Amino acid sequence: MALYFFEKQTYMIYPVILIIGVYIFLLLRKSDYFFLQLAGDKIIVRFYTAHPFGRRYRALEIPSIYFDSYEIRKQYLGIRTMLYLKTNTPQGRFLYPPLSLALLSADQIKATIQLLDSLKKTK
Repeated sequence: MALYFFEKQTYMIYPVILIIGVYIFLLLRKSDYFFLQLAGDKIIVRFYTAHPFGRRYRALEIPSIYFDSYEIRKQYLGIRTMLYLKTNTPQGRFLYPPLSLALLSADQIKATIQLLDSLKKTK
């Protein structure tokens, strides 16, 4: 009877391992919510992480005359897709902190790319 109890307890480790694995996957994915807005001559980006722990709300203001380009990179075998915004100021080139595209749908990513392309062409 006692041996059966310990065998049954060992099966409880599998759901725990699964939950920890899913959490680590979500941490590697680095999911961000962000909002891109044009306000006059500035590009305003408001963003925060999707994780409830250590959440910080941040905002970036980029003068549209300094906006140079953007780059989309895939990392960790395609698990993480990041958007990098680049500016070219009189002091030199500047790369802003990356934004995760993990929570955006394909249509939202396409709309974001179209907006950023239109900003590049208006220079």
